[in-house]
Amino acid sequence: MTKHFFFIALLGTVISLASACQTQDSDKSKNNTTAAPEVAKNEPPATVALPYPQTPDEAIARLKEGNARFINDQSAHPNRDDNRKIIQAQKQTPFASIMGCSDSRVPAEIVFDQGLGDLFIVRTAGQAPAIASFGSLEFSVAVLGVKVIVVMGHEKCGAVAGAIGTDKLPGHIEDLVNIIRPGVKTFIGKPEKLEEASKANVLAEVEALKRLTPILSEYVKEGKIKIIPAYYHLETGQVEFL
Repeated sequence: MTKHFFFIALLGTVISLASACQTQDSDKSKNNTTAAPEVAKNEPPATVALPYPQTPDEAIARLKEGNARFINDQSAHPNRDDNRKIIQAQKQTPFASIMGCSDSRVPAEIVFDQGLGDLFIVRTAGQAPAIASFGSLEFSVAVLGVKVIVVMGHEKCGAVAGAIGTDKLPGHIEDLVNIIRPGVKTFIGKPEKLEEASKANVLAEVEALKRLTPILSEYVKEGKIKIIPAYYHLETGQVEFL
């Protein structure tokens, strides 16, 4: 009971600090007298705004719709106009968290065709989880109210390739791949199995997050969020939900 009370009190403090930081940022923006650059007359009209998903399934559907637009070269670039900047300066409102790879070819906002304040992104090579990643995702759920966490791997992942390789890697790269190796141990020494290993890595990371206490496991159990696996195909741009 004491631990539960302490957790609630701590969470309340975090929420208060987050609100205070956003208020301070808003005050600073009001006092900024720097003139905004003029927009050329031939600029395209303001981008579309999409409604905020209210459930995990609605959030997943919006991600799938955005990826479909991206695949078909019909990206709408939503929520990127000046009004959106002003709104998000007051308070960020992401509806989904993406735990993805640092690979430069997999930018989540572009791949899912989303805008400012829509996605909360945590990126490390191979989606290798760490304490900082866990805390970031917990913050996105408990404080920001995201509805879904997508763990997204991709084709030709260098970090996973290193994890299933047998050579010792230099510096902290070895530390990184050691985090990944438990989830792909059956593929070590089998470089031809990179795609299978990459998907196995994603599935292992999803299960680890679902069990993560005290926040994520409870939110999953109560149906407040979903944590789902995905795999990005580099040449087509398709996000395959596993």
